[in-house]
Amino acid sequence: MIFGKNFSKILVVFLVLFFIGQMVATFYSVYWRWPWFDNLMHFLGGAFIAMAMIWWSSKRIPLNFLPPVYTAIVILGFVALVGVVWEFYELAVDRLITKNNYIQLLEQGGLLDTLKDLLVDLLGGLTISLKFLYERKKRQ
Repeated sequence: MIFGKNFSKILVVFLVLFFIGQMVATFYSVYWRWPWFDNLMHFLGGAFIAMAMIWWSSKRIPLNFLPPVYTAIVILGFVALVGVVWEFYELAVDRLITKNNYIQLLEQGGLLDTLKDLLVDLLGGLTISLKFLYERKKRQ
């Protein structure tokens, strides 16, 4: 069970591994060598955000009392919010730092890339939401 008493530790380990993967991938240009790696990182990012939302809400507003559909909407809504904010960050970096194409490394792929990133974020969040709902139903 992911969402048991060791959930906080699992969340921290996931976050550390995610950031190490991000740093290594950026340093070794993995995103440009293997374009599919961007999808993997967005999926894992969406999964992490969903896990973080579940952890945070367990301390504040227990999602255990909401109907399953509302629980999924809350989790996926938060994943979508963070995904959109991240895409605005990428746009700002692209327009402010890579202005005049001096730094090609950070340039974004346009609207199709942004929408694909958001979709993959949501798929990661949906996977964790379904796992959470499955474990919640199993405990009841």
